[in-house]
Amino acid sequence: MSEILTWIFGGSAIAALSSIVTLGAVRKEAQGKAEQAHADADAVKITNTENATRILVENIVEPLKQELNETRRELSSFKREVVRLRKAIDAANSCRYHDDCPVLDQLRDEKNPSGVQESRSTGVQRRGQHARRDGNPPSGRERGGVAGKPDTVG
Repeated sequence: MSEILTWIFGGSAIAALSSIVTLGAVRKEAQGKAEQAHADADAVKITNTENATRILVENIVEPLKQELNETRRELSSFKREVVRLRKAIDAANSCRYHDDCPVLDQLRDEKNPSGVQESRSTGVQRRGQHARRDGNPPSGRERGGVAGKPDTVG
């Protein structure tokens, strides 16, 4: 009987020892698989991030860059137009007809945005550059001359 007990307990001890050794190997293998799964998950995250970034750049950033460049070109064009307008206004202020100019009157009068201007010298309301309708030729002042003296062309 002791022989049987020894054989049973001895076999159990060997089985226990072999299961401990096997358990360690299985645990290391499971850890390796888990680490590989984490590495694969990280690679997938990186790939997804790269794809999302590429899509973002293609669909949002590039069109915004193009729109920004177009806006810059338009702004540059507007700046050139403003410079030309300023030069024209400066030149109009030195014109001999500037006292009765409806365009300059409209630019000076910010309180009346309707476009109807009253001429300072005649009291006649004008829109744009319409001719006088009363049949009288304009005086020297109205034509841009000096106080009642007609301009001489020569």
